[in-house]
Amino acid sequence: MDHLAGEVDALAAALDGERFRHVAGLEAEPALAPLFAARGRAAHRETVAALRAAGNADLAARVAALRADRSAAEGEEAWRAAEARATGPGPRGPEPLAALELSLPRERDLARREALARAAADALSPAASAREAWAETRARARAEVGLAPDWRAVVDGDEALAASDDAWRDVSAYAAGRELGAARVETGLARADLLHVLALGRWDGLFRPGTLALALRLTLEPLGLEGRVRIDEGNRPAQWPGAHAVGARVSFRRRGGAGDWHDLLAASGRALAAAAPPSRRDPVLGEALGWLLGSLLAEPRWLAERADVERRQAPDVVRDLALRRLFALRCDAAALRIATEVERGLSGAAWRDAHRDALAAATGAAWDRVRAARDADAVPLAARVRGAAAGEALRVEVRERFDEDWWRNPRTAAHLAGLLAAGRLPEAERPPPAPGAALALADRLDGGA
Repeated sequence: MDHLAGEVDALAAALDGERFRHVAGLEAEPALAPLFAARGRAAHRETVAALRAAGNADLAARVAALRADRSAAEGEEAWRAAEARATGPGPRGPEPLAALELSLPRERDLARREALARAAADALSPAASAREAWAETRARARAEVGLAPDWRAVVDGDEALAASDDAWRDVSAYAAGRELGAARVETGLARADLLHVLALGRWDGLFRPGTLALALRLTLEPLGLEGRVRIDEGNRPAQWPGAHAVGARVSFRRRGGAGDWHDLLAASGRALAAAAPPSRRDPVLGEALGWLLGSLLAEPRWLAERADVERRQAPDVVRDLALRRLFALRCDAAALRIATEVERGLSGAAWRDAHRDALAAATGAAWDRVRAARDADAVPLAARVRGAAAGEALRVEVRERFDEDWWRNPRTAAHLAGLLAAGRLPEAERPPPAPGAALALADRLDGGA
C-alpha cells in the first residue's frame, strides 16, 4: 500500500508540474499522456478493484480519478494547446485569448468592452469544443470506474444560492448602477459588465501593486507560513490572468486592483494545503484555508495595516470585496449543478444552454454559451462550495479562540500548523452549514461585521 501510494504521489506531482507550466504560460502544448504511461499502475482499473477489495476506499478513489484522467489525457492536451494558441479580433487587432480576458474587466468604454467580450468568445470557441469533448470522455471514464456524481455537494450549492439571492440581487444592482449608470442596468447586464463592476477600480489608489508582495509576506510570516508558498509571477502571453494554485505552486498574473490581493491570498491557502502528499491531499482543506486567508480583506484592522484603508472607508471597501467574493461563490454553485449533470450525460447544445441559463439566473447577467466548458469539472467546483462553508466555520473558530486580530496571534500559527500536519480539517459532530459562507457575505453586504 505504501509503495502504491508513492506511485500515486509521483504521478500526481508530475501532472501538477505539467499543468502548472501550462497555466503559467511556460508550456503551450503540455504532454500529459506520457506521464500516465510511465506510471500506469497508479491509474489502472485493476488497481482500483484491488484497493476496493482490500478496503482502502480512499486510495481507490484517488486511483480511479487518475484512471479517468488518463482516459481523457489526449483530450486535455488538445484543449490546453487550443487555449494557449487562441486569438481573437479585439479592438486593437488580433490578440491572444489571455490578453483579451485580462483587458476586459478594466475597460471602461462600453463599446470597447463589448468588443473585447465578443473577441474573447470567438477566441475561446475552438478550445471550448475540444474541452467539451474532453469532459464527455472523462465523464464516461469516471462512470466506468465507479465514481458517482456528488449530488450532496449540488444541494449544498443550491442552499448557498438560495441564502444569498436577495442580498446579491439588491447590492449588485446598486453597484452596477453606480458604475455603469441606471440605463445600462435597465437594458440588461452582460457578464463583461459585471466583471467591470467587480474590478473595483474605485479602490485602486488603496491597493497599490507595489505593496502586495510585502503585505503577503507580513501576513504569512506571523502565521508560520512564510516561505511555504511558491509564487511564479509573470505576464507571459499565454499565462492565465489572476492567481491560480496548481498543486503546491501559484501562477500569478496581475489583473490590477483589490481583486489581486484577495485572489493571491486565497490561492496561497490552496497551495499550502496542496503541499501534502497527493495521496493524502484534501482539496476541501485547501479551499477552507483559502477562504480564511481571503477573509482578511473583510477585517478593517488588517486593511488599515496592510492596504492603508482608513476607518471611514473600510465599510464600503469591505462591502465591495464581499460582493466580488459572493459573485465567485454563486458562479461556482450554479456551475456545479450543470457540471454534475455533465457527469450524468448532459452534452452538446443542451449543456451550453443549461450553463448559460444557470449562470444568468445566479448573476443576473447574460452569459456566453461558449463558456460552459470552462466549468466542466465538478470535482473542484464541489471542493470550492464545500470549502467556502468549511472556511467560514474556520474563520469563526479562529476569531473566537484567538481574538479579532487572529492573524497576529502566535497561537494561530500553531493551530494552522496542526491542520496542515493532519492534512485535513478535524471531524466535526455536524458538518458546517452549507449556506454559512453565503450568509456571512450577505451580512457584510448589509453592513454587518
